[in-house]
Amino acid sequence: MKKLIIIILCTSCISAGTIAQSGVRIGNLEFVYRKVGSDTITQITVDDPCPPCPSEKETRPKATYKSRVSDGFCGLGFIFPDNGDDFYTVRSINSFNIDLGGERRYHLTRRLALGGLTQYSFYNYRLKPVDPTYLSEVIGRNIVPNDIRKQVFRSHNLAAGIFARFYLSPPRASNGKGGMFMEAGAQGDFAFSKYCKLKTRDPNAKEKHRDKYVFNPFTASATARVGWGSTVIFARYRFTDAFNKKELTTPMDLPRITIGIQFF
Repeated sequence: MKKLIIIILCTSCISAGTIAQSGVRIGNLEFVYRKVGSDTITQITVDDPCPPCPSEKETRPKATYKSRVSDGFCGLGFIFPDNGDDFYTVRSINSFNIDLGGERRYHLTRRLALGGLTQYSFYNYRLKPVDPTYLSEVIGRNIVPNDIRKQVFRSHNLAAGIFARFYLSPPRASNGKGGMFMEAGAQGDFAFSKYCKLKTRDPNAKEKHRDKYVFNPFTASATARVGWGSTVIFARYRFTDAFNKKELTTPMDLPRITIGIQFF
């Protein structure tokens, strides 16, 4: 029995001496070398993590944004009075502007967009009857200023403009809308209907005068807007004359600044 145990131990020692094993690990790969007698066996093992993990160098894809966006809007503005000698005095509450239109924006980056707009605009200027010379030229006859109860200039315009918009807070990636932005642009207006409306002390007397030579049909303006979400505060400065001063002896014109709010 003792001889059998000694034989088994000797055999195990010989086998351990004849089989040599060494290994090298690189990432998920493991190279194992085994030497059995005079033969060498190479074993390659690949460890696949479950679930697979992204590599350290892998980055998540950036959120995309919609490059072309169309919006409709409506707005209400008020004429900012200018009490200088070159402009008529207006009643600010009764002097207003209404806008209805649409715009299309092209997002160059998430923070910069260029765009264009088209809109219909209605302007109502409630003038104080302080210039009988203007009235006589527009109406074609002399009138006593004290007899005037209401004097209004109105125009219906079609406008087109361009603008550049910078986002302080980028819009939503899904539809390109929202965010907070500042904007500057320019627009041109064509007044397809313009007239002076006059009411006197006689309650039945209402006059409209559409003498085309008195009013300039085309005007140009600089625009600025600040917006957040679907609400926009706008300012519009008309840098051309509304009245044709070449045909009028009076040098006065309508106030140039309109300030208001728009909703998209």
